[in-house]
Amino acid sequence: MIQGLYTAAGGMLAVEKRQEAIANNIANAATPGYKRAQPVQLGFYQVFQTAMRRPAWHRADTAPSGGVKLVDTYPSLQSGILQDTGNDMNLALQGPGFFVVDTPAGERYTRAGSFTIDPDGHLATGDGFKVQSASGQPLAIGSGSFNVGEDGTITVDGEPAGRIRMVEFAQPYRLQHEGGNLLRASQEVEQQRAESADTRLVQGRLEMSNVSLPQEMGGMMLGLRAYEANQRVITTIDETMGRLIDQVGMPT
Repeated sequence: MIQGLYTAAGGMLAVEKRQEAIANNIANAATPGYKRAQPVQLGFYQVFQTAMRRPAWHRADTAPSGGVKLVDTYPSLQSGILQDTGNDMNLALQGPGFFVVDTPAGERYTRAGSFTIDPDGHLATGDGFKVQSASGQPLAIGSGSFNVGEDGTITVDGEPAGRIRMVEFAQPYRLQHEGGNLLRASQEVEQQRAESADTRLVQGRLEMSNVSLPQEMGGMMLGLRAYEANQRVITTIDETMGRLIDQVGMPT
Protein backbone atom coordinates (compact mmCIF):
# COMPACT_ATOMS: atom_id res chain seq x y z
CA MET A 1 0.00 0.00 0.00
CA ILE A 2 2.88 2.36 0.81
CA GLN A 3 4.30 1.60 -2.65
CA GLY A 4 1.04 2.82 -4.13
CA LEU A 5 1.59 6.21 -2.50
CA TYR A 6 5.07 6.46 -4.01
CA THR A 7 3.76 5.43 -7.42
CA ALA A 8 1.02 8.06 -7.40
CA ALA A 9 3.39 10.75 -6.10
CA GLY A 10 5.92 9.87 -8.81
CA GLY A 11 3.17 10.21 -11.41
CA MET A 12 2.24 13.66 -10.06
CA LEU A 13 5.88 14.81 -10.24
CA ALA A 14 6.16 13.59 -13.84
CA VAL A 15 2.97 15.44 -14.77
CA GLU A 16 4.24 18.65 -13.13
CA LYS A 17 7.45 18.59 -15.16
CA ARG A 18 5.52 17.79 -18.33
CA GLN A 19 3.14 20.70 -17.67
CA GLU A 20 6.13 23.04 -17.26
CA ALA A 21 7.40 22.06 -20.71
CA ILE A 22 3.94 22.51 -22.25
CA ALA A 23 3.51 25.92 -20.60
CA ASN A 24 6.87 27.01 -22.01
CA ASN A 25 5.81 25.85 -25.47
CA ILE A 26 2.61 27.88 -25.25
CA ALA A 27 4.53 30.95 -24.08
CA ASN A 28 6.81 30.69 -27.14
CA ALA A 29 4.12 29.88 -29.72
CA ALA A 30 4.77 33.24 -31.41
CA THR A 31 8.57 33.22 -30.99
CA PRO A 32 10.26 32.98 -34.44
CA GLY A 33 12.45 29.91 -34.79
CA TYR A 34 11.35 28.34 -31.51
CA LYS A 35 11.43 24.53 -31.44
CA ARG A 36 8.75 22.81 -29.41
CA ALA A 37 10.02 21.02 -26.29
CA GLN A 38 8.97 17.37 -26.34
CA PRO A 39 8.87 15.70 -22.88
CA VAL A 40 9.70 11.98 -22.85
CA GLN A 41 8.33 9.68 -20.14
CA LEU A 42 9.24 6.10 -19.38
CA GLY A 43 7.40 3.49 -17.35
CA PHE A 44 8.82 1.85 -14.24
CA TYR A 45 10.18 -1.20 -16.05
CA GLN A 46 12.25 0.78 -18.59
CA VAL A 47 13.62 3.14 -15.92
CA PHE A 48 14.48 0.24 -13.61
CA GLN A 49 16.21 -1.67 -16.42
CA THR A 50 18.36 1.35 -17.26
CA ALA A 51 19.28 1.94 -13.61
CA MET A 52 20.28 -1.69 -13.10
CA ARG A 53 22.65 -1.73 -16.08
CA ARG A 54 25.05 0.27 -13.91
CA PRO A 55 24.20 -0.55 -10.27
CA ALA A 56 27.16 1.51 -9.05
CA TRP A 57 25.44 4.64 -10.42
CA HIS A 58 22.20 3.91 -8.59
CA ARG A 59 21.09 6.85 -6.46
CA ALA A 60 18.25 6.89 -3.96
CA ASP A 61 17.07 10.35 -4.97
CA THR A 62 16.60 9.35 -8.61
CA ALA A 63 15.53 5.74 -8.10
CA PRO A 64 12.37 4.62 -9.89
CA SER A 65 9.42 4.41 -7.53
CA GLY A 66 6.95 2.73 -9.85
CA GLY A 67 4.59 4.43 -12.27
CA VAL A 68 6.15 6.82 -14.78
CA LYS A 69 9.15 9.13 -14.76
CA LEU A 70 9.95 12.14 -16.98
CA VAL A 71 13.45 11.27 -18.17
CA ASP A 72 14.25 14.18 -20.46
CA THR A 73 12.94 16.89 -22.78
CA TYR A 74 14.02 17.09 -26.40
CA PRO A 75 13.47 19.79 -29.03
CA SER A 76 11.08 18.84 -31.81
CA LEU A 77 12.94 19.70 -35.01
CA GLN A 78 9.98 19.84 -37.35
CA SER A 79 10.27 22.98 -39.49
CA GLY A 80 7.98 25.89 -38.73
CA ILE A 81 5.96 27.75 -41.34
CA LEU A 82 7.99 30.19 -43.44
CA GLN A 83 6.36 33.60 -43.37
CA ASP A 84 7.00 36.24 -46.02
CA THR A 85 8.01 39.50 -44.36
CA GLY A 86 9.54 41.55 -47.17
CA ASN A 87 12.31 42.51 -44.73
CA ASP A 88 15.80 41.85 -46.09
CA MET A 89 17.08 41.39 -42.53
CA ASN A 90 14.83 38.35 -42.07
CA LEU A 91 16.48 35.07 -43.07
CA ALA A 92 14.93 31.60 -43.03
CA LEU A 93 16.75 28.28 -43.08
CA GLN A 94 15.54 25.47 -45.29
CA GLY A 95 17.14 22.22 -44.20
CA PRO A 96 18.56 20.85 -40.93
CA GLY A 97 21.07 23.63 -40.23
CA PHE A 98 21.35 26.28 -37.50
CA PHE A 99 22.77 29.77 -37.26
CA VAL A 100 25.68 30.18 -34.83
CA VAL A 101 25.64 33.20 -32.51
CA ASP A 102 28.11 34.42 -29.89
CA THR A 103 26.71 34.89 -26.38
CA PRO A 104 28.43 35.67 -23.07
CA ALA A 105 28.06 31.95 -22.24
CA GLY A 106 29.67 30.82 -25.52
CA GLU A 107 28.39 29.66 -28.90
CA ARG A 108 24.68 29.03 -29.16
CA TYR A 109 22.46 27.88 -32.03
CA THR A 110 19.19 29.18 -33.39
CA ARG A 111 16.76 28.89 -36.28
CA ALA A 112 15.43 32.40 -35.66
CA GLY A 113 16.54 34.64 -38.50
CA SER A 114 15.09 37.97 -37.36
CA PHE A 115 18.35 39.91 -37.48
CA THR A 116 19.41 43.51 -37.13
CA ILE A 117 22.54 45.63 -37.32
CA ASP A 118 24.09 46.34 -33.91
CA PRO A 119 25.79 49.65 -32.98
CA ASP A 120 29.14 48.22 -34.14
CA GLY A 121 27.75 47.54 -37.61
CA HIS A 122 27.65 43.75 -37.16
CA LEU A 123 24.82 41.38 -38.02
CA ALA A 124 23.15 40.42 -34.72
CA THR A 125 20.06 38.86 -33.21
CA GLY A 126 17.32 40.93 -31.61
CA ASP A 127 18.99 40.24 -28.24
CA GLY A 128 22.26 41.71 -29.48
CA PHE A 129 24.17 38.44 -29.98
CA LYS A 130 26.51 38.65 -32.95
CA VAL A 131 25.98 36.21 -35.82
CA GLN A 132 29.10 34.26 -36.78
CA SER A 133 30.61 34.25 -40.25
CA ALA A 134 32.03 31.09 -41.86
CA SER A 135 35.40 32.06 -40.35
CA GLY A 136 33.89 32.27 -36.86
CA GLN A 137 34.13 36.07 -36.69
CA PRO A 138 31.30 38.65 -36.52
CA LEU A 139 29.89 39.82 -39.84
CA ALA A 140 30.55 43.51 -40.55
CA ILE A 141 27.55 44.77 -42.53
CA GLY A 142 27.40 48.53 -42.00
CA SER A 143 24.44 50.41 -43.41
CA GLY A 144 24.60 49.51 -47.10
CA SER A 145 22.21 47.50 -49.26
CA PHE A 146 22.16 43.97 -47.82
CA ASN A 147 21.71 40.80 -49.86
CA VAL A 148 22.18 37.13 -48.98
CA GLY A 149 22.56 34.17 -51.32
CA GLU A 150 21.23 30.66 -50.73
CA ASP A 151 24.65 29.54 -49.49
CA GLY A 152 24.80 32.39 -46.95
CA THR A 153 27.11 34.62 -48.99
CA ILE A 154 26.52 38.27 -48.12
CA THR A 155 26.96 41.25 -50.41
CA VAL A 156 26.69 44.84 -49.22
CA ASP A 157 26.25 47.43 -52.00
CA GLY A 158 27.32 44.71 -54.42
CA GLU A 159 30.58 43.98 -52.59
CA PRO A 160 31.30 40.64 -50.83
CA ALA A 161 31.04 40.94 -47.05
CA GLY A 162 31.51 37.34 -45.89
CA ARG A 163 29.29 34.30 -45.48
CA ILE A 164 26.89 33.41 -42.68
CA ARG A 165 27.93 30.32 -40.77
CA MET A 166 25.45 27.44 -40.78
CA VAL A 167 26.10 24.15 -38.97
CA GLU A 168 24.40 20.78 -38.75
CA PHE A 169 24.46 18.10 -36.06
CA ALA A 170 24.50 14.32 -36.29
CA GLN A 171 22.14 14.22 -33.27
CA PRO A 172 20.28 17.55 -33.28
CA TYR A 173 17.53 16.16 -31.02
CA ARG A 174 20.09 16.19 -28.19
CA LEU A 175 20.38 19.98 -28.29
CA GLN A 176 18.96 21.68 -25.21
CA HIS A 177 16.81 24.79 -24.93
CA GLU A 178 18.39 27.78 -23.31
CA GLY A 179 15.75 30.48 -23.14
CA GLY A 180 13.53 31.58 -26.01
CA ASN A 181 14.85 30.36 -29.36
CA LEU A 182 18.46 29.58 -28.39
CA LEU A 183 19.82 26.04 -28.18
CA ARG A 184 23.05 24.79 -26.67
CA ALA A 185 25.04 21.64 -27.30
CA SER A 186 26.86 19.41 -24.84
CA GLN A 187 30.50 18.66 -25.50
CA GLU A 188 29.60 15.25 -26.90
CA VAL A 189 27.02 16.69 -29.32
CA GLU A 190 29.43 19.52 -30.23
CA GLN A 191 32.01 17.00 -31.40
CA GLN A 192 29.55 15.75 -34.03
CA ARG A 193 28.93 19.21 -35.47
CA ALA A 194 29.75 19.91 -39.11
CA GLU A 195 29.49 22.86 -41.45
CA SER A 196 26.16 22.86 -43.23
CA ALA A 197 25.88 20.88 -46.46
CA ASP A 198 22.11 20.45 -46.90
CA THR A 199 20.78 23.83 -45.76
CA ARG A 200 20.03 26.93 -47.78
CA LEU A 201 19.01 30.45 -46.86
CA VAL A 202 15.95 32.35 -48.02
CA GLN A 203 15.99 36.14 -47.63
CA GLY A 204 12.87 38.10 -46.78
CA ARG A 205 11.20 35.20 -44.97
CA LEU A 206 11.06 34.11 -41.34
CA GLU A 207 10.63 30.63 -39.88
CA MET A 208 7.93 30.72 -37.23
CA SER A 209 7.57 28.55 -34.13
CA ASN A 210 6.58 24.91 -34.76
CA VAL A 211 4.26 24.90 -31.72
CA SER A 212 0.66 23.85 -32.37
CA LEU A 213 -1.51 25.59 -29.78
CA PRO A 214 -4.44 23.11 -30.05
CA GLN A 215 -2.02 20.22 -29.51
CA GLU A 216 -0.40 21.90 -26.50
CA MET A 217 -3.73 22.84 -24.93
CA GLY A 218 -4.95 19.27 -25.38
CA GLY A 219 -1.77 17.96 -23.75
CA MET A 220 -2.21 20.34 -20.84
CA MET A 221 -5.80 19.20 -20.25
CA LEU A 222 -4.73 15.55 -20.30
CA GLY A 223 -2.00 16.40 -17.81
CA LEU A 224 -4.52 18.01 -15.47
CA ARG A 225 -6.72 14.92 -15.62
CA ALA A 226 -3.74 12.64 -14.89
CA TYR A 227 -2.71 14.83 -11.96
CA GLU A 228 -6.22 14.74 -10.51
CA ALA A 229 -6.37 10.95 -10.93
CA ASN A 230 -3.12 10.53 -8.97
CA GLN A 231 -4.46 12.86 -6.28
CA ARG A 232 -7.53 10.68 -5.90
CA VAL A 233 -5.33 7.57 -5.61
CA ILE A 234 -3.34 9.18 -2.79
CA THR A 235 -6.52 10.26 -1.02
CA THR A 236 -8.04 6.78 -1.29
CA ILE A 237 -4.89 5.05 -0.01
CA ASP A 238 -4.59 7.55 2.84
CA GLU A 239 -8.19 6.96 3.90
CA THR A 240 -7.77 3.17 3.69
CA MET A 241 -4.60 3.28 5.80
CA GLY A 242 -6.41 5.45 8.34
CA ARG A 243 -9.21 2.90 8.67
CA LEU A 244 -6.70 0.06 9.04
CA ILE A 245 -4.86 1.90 11.80
CA ASP A 246 -8.12 2.68 13.62
CA GLN A 247 -9.79 -0.70 13.24
CA VAL A 248 -7.26 -3.51 12.83
CA GLY A 249 -6.34 -5.01 16.19
CA MET A 250 -9.15 -3.34 18.08
CA PRO A 251 -10.92 -5.60 20.60
CA THR A 252 -14.32 -6.81 19.47
